[in-house]
Amino acid sequence: MKLFGVMLGLVLFVSLAGSDRAAAADRNKCGCYKDGAGTCFCDKKAKCGCPGDCEPKGCDEARNKELQKEIEAETKKAEASQHRKAGGQGQGEDDSSARDQAPSPKKAASHRLSAAQGKQLAKLIDLYLSDHPDARGSSIEEVRNAVAGH
Repeated sequence: MKLFGVMLGLVLFVSLAGSDRAAAADRNKCGCYKDGAGTCFCDKKAKCGCPGDCEPKGCDEARNKELQKEIEAETKKAEASQHRKAGGQGQGEDDSSARDQAPSPKKAASHRLSAAQGKQLAKLIDLYLSDHPDARGSSIEEVRNAVAGH
């Protein structure tokens, strides 16, 4: 009877160790895995970097904050660029000539983005739409107003 108890304990130990290895093999690069019910479990040292997959709590919020920072930085750069263009007029000119030479919204729309700017814009749009799937049918002006808070 003692032998049966020892064998039963050994079988339980081996089966539990095997399930831990199976769960470890199913972990994603972030250090997280899902159980049979779809619940996400992460190691204590798990890190963000698996959007749309199982990752530690708070990663979505951190990504949203980073996206907002990038948008604010790009907005500041664009405003500074516009300010430099408007401020680069000659000293003897009056405000009306500076206003006439300032790019109109139609002229600004014809400005071509560089390849890097296009990729960055596409990335920002994808991030926004992943967080706001209902905005997929909206026009670009509606999305711009929503992002700008108007």
